[in-house]
Amino acid sequence: MRSLILLTFLIFSSSIWSEGIVPKSSVRKLAYRHFPPPTSSYNELISKINSDRLSLKRNHISIDSCKLYLLHSFEHEVFPHWVGTTWDYNGYTNIPGEGKLVACGYFVSTPLKHMGFNWNRFKLAQMYSKKIAETLCEDVSLYSEKEVMLDAIEKRENNLYIVGLDNHVGMILKSHLGIWFVHSNYIGLKGPDKEIASESLALDASNNYYLGTFTSKKNIENWLNGTLYITE
Repeated sequence: MRSLILLTFLIFSSSIWSEGIVPKSSVRKLAYRHFPPPTSSYNELISKINSDRLSLKRNHISIDSCKLYLLHSFEHEVFPHWVGTTWDYNGYTNIPGEGKLVACGYFVSTPLKHMGFNWNRFKLAQMYSKKIAETLCEDVSLYSEKEVMLDAIEKRENNLYIVGLDNHVGMILKSHLGIWFVHSNYIGLKGPDKEIASESLALDASNNYYLGTFTSKKNIENWLNGTLYITE
């Protein structure tokens, strides 16, 4: 019964999530996607996600449905908890929120680890940005122009990507609402931020873009199975 309810929820929710809160026609007018305050504690949320992960594996839910669940959970549930955390070059907090500090690498390594990806968040965060992308993704491609990279993403399906810049690292999220740069923003010490990728000043400040697909079939299987990533 639980498997049937969960599968129905995922299929039904896919049509709801595709609509989103903001019409796609309006997305270019927004400098930043705002979220309502989280309704549950971060620990409660992470516990629920990891419980769901085990249930998805146990009930043999499809990879596509698992990816849909991951994308929704990251964008609409996990990320909002990190808003308000401050960027700092040496920030490595394991707990999001006001008064906490997080560098760009730790914002990649920590929330995803909390969601169930199995790696050493310290070693991963301390890698060079290109190496982070190569460690987490099999299909890393080099782009020298942001616009060319974003055009390539526009032609692909919705995914979470890892992007390594010359002196920064973050995630690019393609959803039904557009393409977003999700990162710990050092500009103004803003911290975890979700910007329209084409308008992000931090994304502009690079000559190289190492882009890899994070929500690949292999990574979703790794997530379901708790497979350890080598971060030496």
